Amino acid sequence: MRLIRLDLTRYGKFTDHRIDFGDRPSGGPDLHVVYGPNEAGKSTALSALLDLLFGIEPRSRYDFLHPYPTMRIGARLELADGVRDLVRIKRAQGTLLDGDGQPVSDALVAGELGGIDRDAYRSMFSLDDDTIEAGGESILASKGELGQLLFSASAGLADLSRTLLALRTEADGFHRHRGRGTELLLLKARLAELRTDREAIDTAASEYAQLVDSRDRAAAHYAEAMTERGAIQARANDIERRLNALPRLSALRAARERLAPLSELPPAPLGWIEELPSLQRREVELATRRESLEREIAGLMEDLAGSVVDEPALAVADRLEGLAGLRARHVTADTDLPERRLQLRAVDLAVAGVLQRLGRPDETDPGRLVVDASTVGAMRELIETRSGVAAATGSANAELEKARERLSNASVALASVAGTAPSASGRDGAMATLTSVLASLRGSDHAARLRLAERSRADSQDEASERMAGLHPWRGSPEQLIRLVVPDAGDLGRWSAQASRAQSQVERQEQELERLEGEGVRLRAEIEAMAGIAGVVDEQEAAEHP
Repeated sequence: MRLIRLDLTRYGKFTDHRIDFGDRPSGGPDLHVVYGPNEAGKSTALSALLDLLFGIEPRSRYDFLHPYPTMRIGARLELADGVRDLVRIKRAQGTLLDGDGQPVSDALVAGELGGIDRDAYRSMFSLDDDTIEAGGESILASKGELGQLLFSASAGLADLSRTLLALRTEADGFHRHRGRGTELLLLKARLAELRTDREAIDTAASEYAQLVDSRDRAAAHYAEAMTERGAIQARANDIERRLNALPRLSALRAARERLAPLSELPPAPLGWIEELPSLQRREVELATRRESLEREIAGLMEDLAGSVVDEPALAVADRLEGLAGLRARHVTADTDLPERRLQLRAVDLAVAGVLQRLGRPDETDPGRLVVDASTVGAMRELIETRSGVAAATGSANAELEKARERLSNASVALASVAGTAPSASGRDGAMATLTSVLASLRGSDHAARLRLAERSRADSQDEASERMAGLHPWRGSPEQLIRLVVPDAGDLGRWSAQASRAQSQVERQEQELERLEGEGVRLRAEIEAMAGIAGVVDEQEAAEHP
């Protein structure tokens, strides 16, 4: 057996660690030296090899990182029958697994080791300082496994003492003088029991032959009886099926007679068969409903037959029913009228507030308050133009302030020049100042900008006139237009939505008014018709004469 690779999957401080010794070299020594500092894991790897070959010890000291249920050691071994991948885990049984995770027998490894146990393997192949020292002492005393092996080998009687001890133990277990419970005594007692049992069940040959013949005849009779019973049972089942079918035979014949006139009809379309159960349920429901309606009609007919007709009441029955409906409407209207009045009052107040904000508190025609789309567009353009004009005005004001500041500075300079004495140095300074002022004035573009501003002013005045004309029917000056409070886009949208809702409400009120006018016409007609009936008191008379 040769170790090719040792897998320390989960053992001691190792996790998924592998020591690979490679394949057997050809033409060279197959010796590997594993070295490292203290606590590197050499002893752990040696103990892992022992646990792989002989099983993980019940109380292993290498479970400090991985608990017992998770400990796992693997190896690739070169055995007599080829290379095998083996895995050792810790559990009660079946701890040795193959490469596919299937349990294998420990005899696979024990056969390769020649049957030696863990202690012998440790003493012979897993030597360290402690085992070497203990082995030397056992050799000197000819004790222990290693001492006995060396002593037996030197005497040429290898393993003789252990063999003799085993034979003596086996012989004493089989038979011992005056011993109890030996194997020989147990076998003798068992032999006596078997002899007694044989005598109890012993049967003569003639009697046995008769019993065998009776058994064969009984078996034949049983087979015939079972065959006959099966035939009778099949016949009984057939008769039972026919008897169960007899009550339905008449129904089948009646159905065939009803279907005979329909034999020349084409087959039913696909899907009708699936709809048949639902149609049958519907037929049953309709039949039940028909019976209920027939019973109800019969009861009504009986009540009708037993009732006495009041001709005068019958003549005014329709009008009385109308009066009941009118009374219900009157009660409903009387209950609903205060709430409607409050709603109308709230709407009137809201409309008055809107008209007050619009500056048209006395306007009675809502159509005159609606601004058309062209006017709204023109107003929006004017608003945008006003924003641009305001920006341009601000810029012009800023430039005007700068020009005024420069003019003030020039005036101060001129004043200082005018008040200076006409000395040579003073004249030179004044001339220099005038020269700089003239240069700044000549270098400025005020004249060109003034011409452009005049042309732009004329264009702006023409455009403003067109825009003002587009505000028809409004009349006023640009100053009045500037002083107007311009609503923002949110207010315009809200007012437009409120105007749409108000228009819709007006239309609904007009429809309701038309309905109520028609209802009033109908009620007045009914009242006039009822006025001619003797004994009928209208609401006005009832109110006048309580």
